[in-house]
Amino acid sequence: MTRPPNPITQGIKAVWRDPALFLVEILWRWSFVIVACLLIASAGAILLGPLHIGNAWDSASQSRDPQRMGQLALLVLLILGVKAIVAAIAVPLAIALLWSIFSALGRFVTVRRLRAGLSSLRFRSILALQLWRGLISWFSLILLAAAIFGETLIATHGPRPDLLLFYLMMMPSVVLIAAFWLVCNWYLSLAAIFGHDEHTFRGAIHQARQKVRLQRTDFAGTGFVFLLIRVALLLVVVAICGLTSGMAGTSPQNYFVLLMVVLLAYLAVAYFFYMSRMAAYLALAAARVETGGLKLVTASSVLPG
Repeated sequence: MTRPPNPITQGIKAVWRDPALFLVEILWRWSFVIVACLLIASAGAILLGPLHIGNAWDSASQSRDPQRMGQLALLVLLILGVKAIVAAIAVPLAIALLWSIFSALGRFVTVRRLRAGLSSLRFRSILALQLWRGLISWFSLILLAAAIFGETLIATHGPRPDLLLFYLMMMPSVVLIAAFWLVCNWYLSLAAIFGHDEHTFRGAIHQARQKVRLQRTDFAGTGFVFLLIRVALLLVVVAICGLTSGMAGTSPQNYFVLLMVVLLAYLAVAYFFYMSRMAAYLALAAARVETGGLKLVTASSVLPG
């Protein structure tokens, strides 16, 4: 019996034969980072700017009018509260929406190249999936911050802070929120590559769940292998940064340049393996055994030649 092809090697070969796949991935991700940094810088300049109350505080303190000083203090608190809400909620939400748009554009191009010759999900459905991914990431971040804040209040409620209680509460909440985010993000990312032209974003999610249900162990194993690869790459980066850390004292500018080069190289390679994982999932789904015989559907009909 012919041994089924390895979906991991098939995915890596598919991306290696079509470098535009991970080049598009680099383009949309780095474009998003640049725009997000500009957004954060602009928001920071606005939020950290003056309160624009003029000489009202000086005149209020000189008048010694408690009512006037109280009104002015309330106004300052309201302004600071609005800025805090914008910094904690509005800016992350805007970044999540921005990421959704950039990622939808990039994923629309890469999925069409990965599924060459087959129908792929429409752009509006991919955009809906990426919007859900962005909103879930934003919600998870807000939920994590709220959980840590609440646990900090509980742990410091007594006369002395109880660090043991804090960590006992924090660790399960972090694990649960991270697991929720990982599962939702994984299924939504699979829906973008397994959906067809006639699917809505709900239909694409259902299609992805069916694919995973049929080959749950294979999907988990493939994802774990690529996770190990990325962890190994990260360890190499950490080793390089640690071994060259002596340059921070003798030549800090050159060391900073080295860190940026190593970081960018790591990200480029990580994007390559990310796209390879997507291609491997498609190859894995294509290499299933049909009912009534051992007829193997090879990935050549799915992956670019």
